[in-house]
Amino acid sequence: MSLEINPSGFDVGAEVRGIDIAKPLSPEILMELEAAFVAHQVLLFRDQPLTPQAFAAFSAQFGHLQRHIQKAFWHPNVPEIVYNRNVDESGKFDEMAARRGVTDNLREGWHSDTTYDEVPAKATSVHAMEVPSHGGATCFASAHRAYDLLPDSVRRRVSGLRVEFALGSNPRNAQAQFLSQKLTQEDQSRPTVSHPVICRHPISHRPAIYASPLLSVRISGIDEAESDDLLETLYDYIHAASADGYRWDHHWRVGDTVIWENRGGLMHTGRLDYPRDERRIMIRCTIGSSPIEPYSA
Repeated sequence: MSLEINPSGFDVGAEVRGIDIAKPLSPEILMELEAAFVAHQVLLFRDQPLTPQAFAAFSAQFGHLQRHIQKAFWHPNVPEIVYNRNVDESGKFDEMAARRGVTDNLREGWHSDTTYDEVPAKATSVHAMEVPSHGGATCFASAHRAYDLLPDSVRRRVSGLRVEFALGSNPRNAQAQFLSQKLTQEDQSRPTVSHPVICRHPISHRPAIYASPLLSVRISGIDEAESDDLLETLYDYIHAASADGYRWDHHWRVGDTVIWENRGGLMHTGRLDYPRDERRIMIRCTIGSSPIEPYSA
C-alpha cells in the first residue's frame, strides 16, 4: 500500500495511510510527510499502537526530542516523553493532570505549545494509550485564518508588536496559573519571553496570529489597558476562526498518533468533557525547535 494523505475537509488536518510508523521512515517518505505537515499542519496516523520507545523513535525522525518543562509527568523510562493523563499514580482522577492542554471553554484554551521558551518547539506528537468512551477531543484551528479575518485597522495596531508569554507567572489565565503548581519553584519563576504578535511560518511564509489566550501575558511596550483590549480583540478573531466548519476536532481512538505544528499558524486545545471516572492516558513528545519569525506586510 502506498502513502496516502487524506485532508480532513477543514482548515487543518490530514490522515496519513499506507505506512507502518513503528518502522523507520525512508528519506523519501519523510520528505513527503514534511511537505504534508506544512500543508495541513496536523497529521493523524490511525490505529497503530506503539510502545513508548517506538513512539519516541517515530517522533525523533521529525527533529530532536526535548524534555518537557513539566518534569512531574516525565515517563520513567523515556524522559523525552511526558504523560498527558487524567489519573495519579494510584489510579485516582487527578484534576490538575487532567487539565493539562484541555479546557472547559475553547476560547480560553487556544495555544501553541512551548511559547514560554525563547525558541519554541517545531512540533508536538501525541499517542493515545487509553481513551474514554466519549468526549476528550483535541481541537485544532487555523491561526492563519484568524489573521486573514483581522480588519486592516487591527493589523496596523499590532504591526511590529511583541507579546510576552509565561506558564508559571501568568495572571491573565487562571488555567495556566493552576497548571503551574506542578512546576518546580525554579520553573515557576522563569521570566517571560516575547515573540511577535503576528508571525510568519518559516516555510510557507503565511502570516498568523501568535498571541494566545492560554499563555500570553501582555503586549510589550504599551500600557496594560491597551494591551488587554488588543489581546481580547485578537482572541475574538481566533475564536471566530475556530467556528464549526473551520475547526477540526480529533476524536481519539487507542493507537492514534497525531503530530501538530508549533512554528506559527496553528492553535489547539483539548476538551474536558468526558466521564471523570474513565481513564484518558496519552504520551507526548516535544519535537525540534524553531524561532518564531515576525511578519511584515
